[in-house]
Amino acid sequence: MKAHMEKARAQLGDLAALTSKTEAAERRILERAEKRLTEVQAEIDKLHPGIHGASEQAQDEYLALITERGQLHTVIAKAQQALK
Repeated sequence: MKAHMEKARAQLGDLAALTSKTEAAERRILERAEKRLTEVQAEIDKLHPGIHGASEQAQDEYLALITERGQLHTVIAKAQQALK
């Protein structure tokens, strides 16, 4: 019985350490995603005013940035939910 209790305590300690590492990883993910979102939004703002008359390549870049922004919003929302 005593061995089972010690094993259970050890497992709880391992779970607590894993939880702490997971939360730290989620915080890093959130921080990096928010930073990248700021960068992407700045690029979108730069391209937006003349996008309608821009080259096809510029329009493709703009659409890629819009897509990335959406993905970043999803990543940020998931990270925030994981940290609640």
